[in-house]
Amino acid sequence: MAEKKKVVLVDDHHLVRAGLRALLEDLNYYEVVAEGADGSEVLALIEKTNPDVVILDIAMKIKSGLDALIDIKALYPTLPVILLTMHNTSDYLQTAIERGASAYLLKDSAEVELELALNAVLKNEIYISPKLSEQLLETLNADRKSEKVIVSKVLTPRQTEILKMLADGKGTKEIAFDLGLSVKTIESHRSQIMERLQIRDLASLVRFAIKNGVTTL
Repeated sequence: MAEKKKVVLVDDHHLVRAGLRALLEDLNYYEVVAEGADGSEVLALIEKTNPDVVILDIAMKIKSGLDALIDIKALYPTLPVILLTMHNTSDYLQTAIERGASAYLLKDSAEVELELALNAVLKNEIYISPKLSEQLLETLNADRKSEKVIVSKVLTPRQTEILKMLADGKGTKEIAFDLGLSVKTIESHRSQIMERLQIRDLASLVRFAIKNGVTTL
């Protein structure tokens, strides 16, 4: 049996933590190795347990999840963080993505979507609750034309096309097939895209594409 992935869970409501812990235990592949009740506790919990993923509430009394996210990414830039919230506004969502969140879930959707989000972030992908994806696009829409001009100055048209396909969730082989190119050529383009944008991983590449209006999600 595969080793269970370690999860740190931080939420200021005990009943919410208990419910999430039960969900994770039912999935069998995850183990809650530490729990906290405020964002101010999260760095100590991470240092102590070396988790594979952090699940973090946004609204907490002393330090919010959004503020704690800044701390986490400063010290652990590759550690996936899933944010849970009751807030279904695009302002919170956009801030979360910009600060490095790997997933953004509404609490009332967690029972259905938590496993999907975990699977995504552990593959270095981004997961956003479907209820919120359209809101994010509407928020970013006003800036798209100017941002696309910036992208076009950095990337070639072909690279922009490949960036969009990567951000839309297509794999290297699928992109190669769709464009009639070799896998090696697509891998070369992907490396050049990351080098030009100074981005090191796919999740950050997706965030860039979302922020700059390259993808329609």
